[in-house]
Amino acid sequence: MKKINWFFVYIILFSAFLYFFQLGFSTAWDQDEGQMFAASLEMVKSGEYLTPHLNSALYFHKPPFYAWLTALMFMLFGFTEFCGRFWAAIFGICGVSLTYFFAKRLYNERAAILSSIILATSPLYFILAKMGLVDILLAFFVLLSLCFFHLGYHNPIQKKWFYLLYVAMAFGTITKGPLGILIPCITIFLFLLWEKKLSFFIKMVPLKGFLLYFIIASPWFIIETIRHGTYFLKIMFGQFLFSIYFTPFQQHPGPIYYYIIVTLVGFIPWSGFLFPALFKKTDKLMLLLFLVMLAIFSLASTKVPGYFLPAFPALAIITGSYLDRLFSGESKLSFYFGLIFPILLLSVVSFVIFQVQIPLQFSQALIYLQTLILIVLGGFFLSFLFSFLKPQPIWSIGGWVVTMFVFYIGFIVFLVPYAEGFKPSRELAVAMKDKAHVAFYKTWLPPSLVFYLNRQSYPTVSVDIGDANNLEKFLNQHSSVCYLPKEEEQKLLFPHRLLKTKAGYVIIERIGRE
Repeated sequence: MKKINWFFVYIILFSAFLYFFQLGFSTAWDQDEGQMFAASLEMVKSGEYLTPHLNSALYFHKPPFYAWLTALMFMLFGFTEFCGRFWAAIFGICGVSLTYFFAKRLYNERAAILSSIILATSPLYFILAKMGLVDILLAFFVLLSLCFFHLGYHNPIQKKWFYLLYVAMAFGTITKGPLGILIPCITIFLFLLWEKKLSFFIKMVPLKGFLLYFIIASPWFIIETIRHGTYFLKIMFGQFLFSIYFTPFQQHPGPIYYYIIVTLVGFIPWSGFLFPALFKKTDKLMLLLFLVMLAIFSLASTKVPGYFLPAFPALAIITGSYLDRLFSGESKLSFYFGLIFPILLLSVVSFVIFQVQIPLQFSQALIYLQTLILIVLGGFFLSFLFSFLKPQPIWSIGGWVVTMFVFYIGFIVFLVPYAEGFKPSRELAVAMKDKAHVAFYKTWLPPSLVFYLNRQSYPTVSVDIGDANNLEKFLNQHSSVCYLPKEEEQKLLFPHRLLKTKAGYVIIERIGRE
């Protein structure tokens, strides 16, 4: 009977607690999570599962795999925030598990434990494992693809690994489009080029493999092209693939070093060990995945932290293997540097935050954040002291893990509930319950509002009204309301009534309809 690996079990339970704790507490975050919730809900309510819709309009921002999974949860358990985020948490745990097994295959048991703990406690990975977004799924399928390639590369007679590689890339494609195949293929090509084994590609059953890939990945794209023609191709491939590369989309620009900053902060406290590890002997495949991600997205005009998440499992394995060598006494000085680096980095971040002048309504959030940062700094400093008081490095690393755990629990318990005061959609949707006509005026329509409106009464289609005269005519209809900013409501000259106010937005209806 095979012995249970309790370290692995504890890591999975630890990750599950972090990712599922208060998972459904907060309302939907705009805009990407709100879009996913709303599109998944409309699938269930309308019965149209092939073509996603948002506010009854075509929605081709992303392929539908995550929306299908979410729609399944909605059907089984209701239209809750927990169900909308369930699969992100599950794939977050799966990513931690796969990181463990891949690192164990590449190195050893200790490196695997360290790598999985590093990934589980990295801030960017933690945040995206608790949000209903596709990034965590793409990160999993990219790592899974490379894991299958690695297994096939070292045992080419076993063709099943290559077939599984194509299957994993297919699921990555129906999760987030061509990136699901481009990232693994470029990484594998560069790896074979580095190894001077490009001819190995023939052993990867490319004809049968890509046929299998197309059988899984292409049907939805073909059906939507037949149904919606150039409009689908323009949105899916033009706007949401090529346009974001050449122009900053939805006001998300950033400098070319943007993802270096994302790595420094999103990988804290482990970034102190990561950068030295990149210049040491490490696995070529994982190093290339990081470099491919860095090159692709640094050159893109649109910069979003979540885009870089598929690099994080690779970074965790690189760092975990380096820490494993430091645990064996390779370089005490490097270990001290790694411990002190996050203290210095977080001190700079906290100094900047403490100098920020913010509006009074956000002052409590700043107090919470400052308190949590001071706690983290204290924990990191104690971990640094442990390196002198305790000869085993595990005490210092354990101190980091406990510190990050305390920070995440404090973040969930204090900061997330505080943010609810600035998220009006759910409460304002209740104020519009049973209204036949809904408009929005002088503002964008939050997708979360679409979700909450349709959750209580489907279909509720919100219409964009451009000027006050048309708004007055619209509100003259029976059972009509409008969502708009508070400052715009104060400029309206016709008689109206406020039904609800929250976070700078109001719901109004007409008084004395003509």
